[in-house]
Amino acid sequence: MATENEVIPNSNRGCTFHPQVLEYLETTFSEEKLERITTALPLPPKWTTIRVNSLHHHTNDVVSNLKKLLGIQFDVTSHPSLGDVVVIAGKGAELLETNCVGRVIVDQKCGKAVLRGADIFSPGIKGLPHLQAGCKVSVHVDTTHKCKRGEKKFAGSTVHIANGILKLTRFDIFKKMVKTGLAVQITERKIELPSLSGVLEDQIFLQNLPSIVASHVLNPQPGDHVLDMCSAPGGKTTHIAQLMCDKGTVIALEKVQNKVDKLRTNIKKQNLNCIKVFKCDSTKAFSEDSKSSCEPPLGREVFDRILLDPPCSALGQRPQITNTLKLSEISSYPSYQWCFVADAVKMLKYGGTLVYSTCTLPKQENEMMVARVLSTFPEMILVSADPIVGQPGILVDGLTDRDVIKVQRFLPNSDVDSGVDIDTIGFFIAKFKKFHKPL
Repeated sequence: MATENEVIPNSNRGCTFHPQVLEYLETTFSEEKLERITTALPLPPKWTTIRVNSLHHHTNDVVSNLKKLLGIQFDVTSHPSLGDVVVIAGKGAELLETNCVGRVIVDQKCGKAVLRGADIFSPGIKGLPHLQAGCKVSVHVDTTHKCKRGEKKFAGSTVHIANGILKLTRFDIFKKMVKTGLAVQITERKIELPSLSGVLEDQIFLQNLPSIVASHVLNPQPGDHVLDMCSAPGGKTTHIAQLMCDKGTVIALEKVQNKVDKLRTNIKKQNLNCIKVFKCDSTKAFSEDSKSSCEPPLGREVFDRILLDPPCSALGQRPQITNTLKLSEISSYPSYQWCFVADAVKMLKYGGTLVYSTCTLPKQENEMMVARVLSTFPEMILVSADPIVGQPGILVDGLTDRDVIKVQRFLPNSDVDSGVDIDTIGFFIAKFKKFHKPL
């Protein structure tokens, strides 16, 4: 019998999960579809999607600027249906050479950064044998979190993600304790993506495609009064403000101070003025006694539009090599998310729009949440989450065949011929309108 403390790999060498979590996901997906998803999770999407700061820059100009910076190495185009999105095609999953002198073992945080285009700096290295600087090494991610820092030969489970040239020796890293130097310069990865850190920061915002779609689904208009309940790091928040032409008000809530700081930094980079940021737990933002629409505690029926992307199990995020969440943790999310949803409905004006989104896979956090909204609040009507870029949802109790084509699901898919709208993170979007007051 599966135990909650056990982590097992998929037979296809995809992302590893606790077996009880795999069983939980099997209540949402067929075995074939789940295998396709878990196979895709360890790699980032091969398409880099970039949202243009459309208030100050034109998409064609950004495409031109990126082509000049990246040269012929990557293909840069505009998205076929979203006018403020630029797409950069990666090189696709490649077979890595295996004729390297030695292996470098890195932690999963470092491995994810490498897959997204970064080189390796000394803090990310866990294990390294005695090798000379300048030799070719293979880079492997410790999938079990069991490699101790300084190990010479790690025999545990790893995944080969890249090759590179060693710049710092074992002595440099573990004896001299060099903390900031370039340790491995990556020469080839499983998937080749552009490194865009610090590039054109006033013109672009790196953002997963489904996250960009969510703000388009909200469809904010100039002059609207909008609430973003869980706003860090600010991708959707700043996008909403741009879609409003920086006219109106966006109330952005975030409860963690370092995330608040990151949010404010991104707002400043995008040169936006209509966003008001508050350090606040959104589950405590509403008060029946408040009439306020501008700062917490917030009152009833004060917002034209609300975006709710609540904390979730994040099982759709990529790259994701090993997931250590236990079933007890994952299954606790729906009740927590409901605290956000219930208050969002209260704060939404009649005639207003609520968009609910997550970056996770289970139906319990997605379609079943939609069904609960419809059964609990008769004034909330499910409407089509236009523009439809993703796939239909999953049929659950409380939803009809017509309902599931109104929501959008994005499922990880790393097939060679997967386009930009298919090879994405896992994501879900639903859109509601609040109609007549109950009699």
